[in-house]
Amino acid sequence: MKVINTNKQAYLQQVKQQNISTVLNVIWEQQSISRVEIIEKTGLTSGTISNLTKELIQLGIIREYETVSGAVGRRRIMLGFNPDPYRIIGIDIGRSTIEVVLTDLTGNVLLSVEENTAHLRGPDQILAVIAPHVNRMKEKAAASGGRVLGIGTAVPGPMDLEKGIILSPPNFPGWDGYPLREELTERFSLPTHIEDDSCTCALAERWYGVGRNSRDLVFITMGMGIGGGVVTNGELVRGTNGLYAQVGHMSIVPRGETCVCGNYGCWETVGTIQAILKRSGGARTMDELKRLVREGNPEATRCMEDTLAYLEMAIINVFAMYDPEQVVLGGRLYPYLSDYIVELRQRVRQRTFSFVKDRVQITSATFGTSQSVIGAAAVVFGKLLAAPLDTLFDER
Repeated sequence: MKVINTNKQAYLQQVKQQNISTVLNVIWEQQSISRVEIIEKTGLTSGTISNLTKELIQLGIIREYETVSGAVGRRRIMLGFNPDPYRIIGIDIGRSTIEVVLTDLTGNVLLSVEENTAHLRGPDQILAVIAPHVNRMKEKAAASGGRVLGIGTAVPGPMDLEKGIILSPPNFPGWDGYPLREELTERFSLPTHIEDDSCTCALAERWYGVGRNSRDLVFITMGMGIGGGVVTNGELVRGTNGLYAQVGHMSIVPRGETCVCGNYGCWETVGTIQAILKRSGGARTMDELKRLVREGNPEATRCMEDTLAYLEMAIINVFAMYDPEQVVLGGRLYPYLSDYIVELRQRVRQRTFSFVKDRVQITSATFGTSQSVIGAAAVVFGKLLAAPLDTLFDER
């Protein structure tokens, strides 16, 4: 009998978590909504909605506010997310920089720091730089009465997400097999999640950017490498081996250079910052290349034209493979290409199916060079909306 009661209690708790998740997702998507509208959109009973919203208000996740409605000024009670009681820490571990942010529940950055780590090697040196910043943000959250829900960490993949281990990331020595999630959890005594940095870029848009109104998107990040993240029907898609949206490894150049992945002619062999500078005719930085193009240098101009042609080809392939509502472009390379986005849209539309060309959307990243670290915080927020009870009451 005791086992049956325990199973029943676990089942009821699971149902409650699913219902709270449904309610929170509806409130987040609508931004402000009444209880009556939540009932209409979820199909849950008025009693269930009344009880759940009361509990969520007590927990500080959502709050009530009044809005004027109708000609006679009758006020309606609306519900929206409460940014104040909870905090999230986001960490982005890049190949040459680290960035750490403290955000509120709705993604607003309260504190941010970035450091160059190009001279450092391996996890121990880099985490030694990160640690004081995370501890300072924990202290700031505590001083303002906010509770940190967890840490989201963006890092170059591939990785074993189930074990929280980094697996042979290219051009990232010392990290192969490193148990990053376990190490961060122990160091900071907070629930920690790790995610591929390309995927966190997509999640930043999903939760805090254009994805609030667009549930099917592909994010492409371009810099020292090229990666992607695909959100379909609001969910991040991973694939069998976690290699979904490895857009940097599409074959772009027939009989091209061998790539670190083992393929040849990959977009990464011609589309990264270092590959572009290699064929630029002498430019040492992207700023210098941009200046040479502006001055009409023929070799630099040809290099930029080829770079845009490769990007155009890649975006055409992305639309053909994933059929997204929009493609979002970002990363440290993108600011040097953003002046060409209008032309790029026109060229892509000329090469897509006629019945969809007017719906092709190519947009710029919402959060610029901080896209990945905002996405790291968004990982924790996504966990809250998917499993609210587990997230709120995880006291590691």
